[in-house]
Amino acid sequence: MKYSNRNDWNVRFEVTFYGNDPNKGSFREIKEDNIVFNDQFKIENKLPFNNVANVEINFLLWVDTLPIEKLTKLPHDYNDPKIKYDQETVEVLEVIKI
Repeated sequence: MKYSNRNDWNVRFEVTFYGNDPNKGSFREIKEDNIVFNDQFKIENKLPFNNVANVEINFLLWVDTLPIEKLTKLPHDYNDPKIKYDQETVEVLEVIKI
């Protein structure tokens, strides 16, 4: 196992986009992504990066401060004025120490 001076974790997550298309009706689109996450990220009220649960909480705290386009690729029609996107949810799928 490689030693790292930083406390690096791989966080695999999914973002679910909920929307409404006037032709197709309500829909949801899911984008899965991952990020190498560590205690160098600016997070207000962060917990120690010493276990999976704390890293997941820190990740979700950090995500709350971001515009969604900084986190994952947007759906192809996200900026289409005819398509209405109401909200996004972020779910952590897996956290692994690297």
